[in-house]
Amino acid sequence: MTPKQILHYCSVVGLVWTLCTCLFYSNLVPRVLLYGGLSLFIISWLIEFVVDQRWKTKPTKEWFFFGLLIVFYLWAFLYGPWDGQVYFHHHMEQRLPLLAFGIVGLFGLNERHSRATLINAMVVMSVGSIVFLFLKTGWQEVLSPDRVFLLSETRIHYLNAHMGYNFFLNSTLIGMWYLLFHAERKPVLWQKIAYPISALIIFAALLCSDGRSGFFMGLAIIGLMTIIEIYRYKKWIAIGCSVVVVAGMLVLSALHPRISVQSISYDLRYSYWKSAFELIEQKPLFGYGMSNAQEAFDQVNMKYVSEWERQYWTVEHTHYVDCHNQFIQTTLEYGIVGLILLLAIYLSPLFICWGKREWWLAFFFTLISLGQSLFDMFLTGRFNMIYCILLLMTLRIKDDYQSSPSHAA
Repeated sequence: MTPKQILHYCSVVGLVWTLCTCLFYSNLVPRVLLYGGLSLFIISWLIEFVVDQRWKTKPTKEWFFFGLLIVFYLWAFLYGPWDGQVYFHHHMEQRLPLLAFGIVGLFGLNERHSRATLINAMVVMSVGSIVFLFLKTGWQEVLSPDRVFLLSETRIHYLNAHMGYNFFLNSTLIGMWYLLFHAERKPVLWQKIAYPISALIIFAALLCSDGRSGFFMGLAIIGLMTIIEIYRYKKWIAIGCSVVVVAGMLVLSALHPRISVQSISYDLRYSYWKSAFELIEQKPLFGYGMSNAQEAFDQVNMKYVSEWERQYWTVEHTHYVDCHNQFIQTTLEYGIVGLILLLAIYLSPLFICWGKREWWLAFFFTLISLGQSLFDMFLTGRFNMIYCILLLMTLRIKDDYQSSPSHAA
């Protein structure tokens, strides 16, 4: 193996390692494990940039998406002269993946990267983490009526918050479906056996999840995938099955312990959104700036909550509280102009991949990203890393299974 090949494989290992760490957000994980893969990937990619003369990469339409990521990151500096500094450095650090992977996306990856490598790593991590959660919680507790609460306690302690964890699981479902039905090469026997079993395990975990958005998005993508595959063979049957699928989703949603009128009506997000809209009405076009927006929201975010909730978030949890909605938060920071930029980022992969095999990846990744953004900070929060890697995989890795003669341009 030549030094150049070793360098290329280091890049592959670093990217896979980084993707797998998106499953964790725990203090129990050493920092070297959380950030070692990212460091390996960035360093090897920078060396590749020189060795492979990556600066000669010709512009493609994929540049539009990755350019938007860079623009969104740098947009905060336009407010620099009048934006505050309380949250500026913290927020910019959280958004660094947008800049880093935006640059990587412009110049591409080496030929050793493949979608199958990343997706199979996600399958192993997803199934392994679920088995770990079940074993660590205990089968007696998993089978008890309190299993949702007990499993969530274990997950919070060892892994990621439910939003990030369920997004990872749903992304894994999308990846397996793509390799089974839409990849360049037909699946081999082990995939036909392992992927359906893995999908059942992941679906079981989503059914036991305390995260409503991840649970519902899991039902939605599984239902859509089922309808799409039936439609490819029997269109009329697919129409009939769609009714059954929708009915099944409604029934399963009704059975979820956190999807009820009472549970939803007391969701703090409504209070946060109402407070944020009052601020947006004052500066709708260009917003407040990144730090000023958070400082202004700090003053009103508890305006419509109960006394015990105010006590909980201001005394027991002293860190800042965002408005739990990416669209509202971006409008608060950058106004309608920023919201248009955000929507362009989310929707541009659909146009870039139109007519290509990977359009289905772009469609489902966009779908679950939009769903996540309705209820949490996504592109500007700690989940932006996995989004950047998934879209890098979709737009910049041209082969599903094997390497190509030259690096992706």
